[in-house]
Formats: sequence, C-alpha cells, structure tokens
Amino acid sequence: MFLYVRHQYALPLILMLSIFVAHTANATTLATVKSADQQGLKASQQAQQQHQQLDQQQQELQQQNHQIVLQMQLADHYQQQLNHQIQQLQDAIIQLQHQRQTLRETRMQLLPLMQNMLTSLQQLIDADLPFLQAERQARLDALTQTLASAELDNGEKMTRLLDAYQVEISYGYSSESWQGKLPDGSLVTFLRAGRLGYYYLSLDQQSAAIWQQDRWQPLDTQWLAPLAQAIAVTTSQIPPALMQLPLIKEVE
Repeated sequence: MFLYVRHQYALPLILMLSIFVAHTANATTLATVKSADQQGLKASQQAQQQHQQLDQQQQELQQQNHQIVLQMQLADHYQQQLNHQIQQLQDAIIQLQHQRQTLRETRMQLLPLMQNMLTSLQQLIDADLPFLQAERQARLDALTQTLASAELDNGEKMTRLLDAYQVEISYGYSSESWQGKLPDGSLVTFLRAGRLGYYYLSLDQQSAAIWQQDRWQPLDTQWLAPLAQAIAVTTSQIPPALMQLPLIKEVE
C-alpha cells in the first residue's frame, strides 16, 4: 500500500519535473537566443555605424582628393603662367641688353658724325654766296661750342645741328633783302634770290652789281628797275610777282 501510493505520486512528480526542466531549458534557450539577437542587433548597429563612418571617411577622402587635384591643376596653371612671364622677362632683358649695346655703339658713332656734319656745314658756307656771313658764322661758332659742351646731351646737340641745317636749306628756296655796307663803307640794299643770285642796289638806285667769280661785278642800267621791283616784293611793298634778274654766269 505504501509502495503504491509512492508510485502513484511519483509519476506526476516526474512529469512536473520534466516540464520544469523543459521549461527551464526553453527559458534558457530563449534567453540565449534573445541575448544572441541583441548581440547580433548590436553588432549590426555597430557594423552600420562603421559602414556609415567608412562612407563618411570615403566621401571626405574623395573631397580631399578632389581638392588636391584642383590645387594641382591650379598650381600647374600658375606654373605655366609663371614660366611664360619668366620667358617674357628673359626676352625683355635680352632685348634691353641689345638696345643698350646698340645705344652705346650709336653714341660712339654719333659724336664723330656730328663733327663731320659741322665740318660739312662750314664747307658749305665757305663755298656759298657770301650773304649774311656774320650771322651764319655766329651760328657755326655757337654750334662748335654746343658740341663741345658737357652739359648738353647728344640729343640736344643733334637737334641744334639739324636746326642749323634747316636754316641753310631754307636759303635755297627763299628770297630776302636787307640794308648793309660794302667793304668801302657804302650803304646799299642787298638782295638774295635763293642761291641763284646775290645782288646789291645803291640807295639812289643808280648802280647795281652781282656777286660773281668771288667779287662784285657791275650790272647794266637795264637791271636797275627789275632789282628795285624784286626788293619791293621781298619787303612786301608790292604783291608777289615774277622776278626777272640776271643769273650768275658759269665759269668755263
């Protein structure tokens, strides 16, 4: 009887124990699964965060790489411009050196050239008709002092020399008259017709002469009126008119 009752209650106890064990095992399994899920979720979140961080780092690296490429392009463009400017400066320096060399050579040749021009001008005046000799000689003397001056540069010297040449050239296509004295002291009116003729007419208009063969040669009385008319034209006393004057005869 005793044994029966023991066996009678033993089975439910065993079942309950089994259920408890199973429940405990299931609870442990669920807890393990839940913990694993949480760990997996956490790992997934961490992986997602790492992935986002890697994406962000990749974007930052791409931006940095883009900035570096852009800076390299700008640097290359700037270097090209700088090389071009350097080449231009080098070319300018070479050209400047060449100009300086040319200028030095020109300066070395300019002073002898101006001296030769002054000598030629002196020879021209000496061989020309002897009109306005004092004025023309004074101009030559001033030019001689100008070329010898250390206070004037070569440009100013050349300008004054060319001005003197211009004055001498103008004598070839102009006419003028003025009063002056002959070597014997007689007061007369001189007339210059370009470089073709050099005359004088006495103040009483009774005698006249032409410079020829290095001396004054008297003219016939037929030339008195034409000379008087020509003098009147040069002094603007009468309107311009065609002047009929004797020409210098060529020496055979």
